[in-house]
Amino acid sequence: MKRILFFTPFGGRTGSEMLLWNIIKQLDNTHYEAIMYADQVGSMKNDLPRSIPFHTSPYNEGLLNRTVSKVMSAAGIMAYERRILAVHNKYKPDFWYLNTIMMAHIAKLANRVGVQTIAHVSEMPYVLYEPVKKHELAQMLEAKLVFGLSKTACKSLKILGVASPKLLYPSIDLTEINPDPRRVAALRKHYQIPDNAFVWGMSGSLIYRKGIDYLPQLASRMKQAGRTCYFLWMGGGSDNAAEYYMRCELAYYGHTNVILTGALKETYYEHMALMDAFLLLSHEETFGMVNIEAAYLGKPIITFDSGGVTDIMTDGMGKVVSSWDVDDFATAMIDLMDGRIGVDPAVSRRRALDFAPDKLYKQWDAYMSELN
Repeated sequence: MKRILFFTPFGGRTGSEMLLWNIIKQLDNTHYEAIMYADQVGSMKNDLPRSIPFHTSPYNEGLLNRTVSKVMSAAGIMAYERRILAVHNKYKPDFWYLNTIMMAHIAKLANRVGVQTIAHVSEMPYVLYEPVKKHELAQMLEAKLVFGLSKTACKSLKILGVASPKLLYPSIDLTEINPDPRRVAALRKHYQIPDNAFVWGMSGSLIYRKGIDYLPQLASRMKQAGRTCYFLWMGGGSDNAAEYYMRCELAYYGHTNVILTGALKETYYEHMALMDAFLLLSHEETFGMVNIEAAYLGKPIITFDSGGVTDIMTDGMGKVVSSWDVDDFATAMIDLMDGRIGVDPAVSRRRALDFAPDKLYKQWDAYMSELN
């Protein structure tokens, strides 16, 4: 029996936490005992099995506790670390499992306690490493076991000195992908998308890393080519100036065929079903679970060579544009619309099934079984 204290930043349903969530749901209780610690309180708290205790930072527990914790920290007593140590002393886990480099700062405390760590790295350089201090990342990568989410990610870990990172692809519960055709039709009417318009779908936060700078350029290329198409970006907004600039650029050039849906939950898969093909515009993407969702729905994919997506793509799924040239990308889009890129929805769907949770949990379990 291995007792594992999982650390995760948001306790919600970000991409990195969904892959952790799919491991947690598959856990064999005869081999593992899990405890969850999240810096923030998201939906995971209520969704966890009753057998898994949930803990969080003292800063998340009411006005009095937050105030006391801050005063204690200012006085030199680290309330944040004391909470973690209290959880550790209560359960006495064999391993601390650090999910994403957002939890890299925990590695120093783990070293002080003398507990072995497991690092699950969901990021790649350069953009995704920017928020983390170099010494914290270095300490995190001294873990007993280090997971990378793609071949590209594992290569970056080797560059950072990890001798033998373990490749572990994310998984997705494909049984949840069951869009209602009536709601899809209603969405098309709601957005006033003409029947003859080709719909390009995109997904993710409206941030530079996700390639929002390419969106106005591609919309302009399609307008210049006289193509009747719409762009449907599914994902939450932000208050950053980069998104503000993109919105101003779209308005300046009159791209009224670009739809920014905001964060979606109940109708997310209906929106995905509405698109004819999926665009991955990211500058960097460790893996890109949304590509699996699109593939499962039989949607072709046009993508830049941004990282882990090349592990997903096979013949018949679309095209990887390796040049990073916007004109080349636009040409690939037109080639797809005109049928010059051969695609097969059945091929895409079969590929998506390779990332089912039960299959990838077996790989995770095999890696974990090697630990002493």
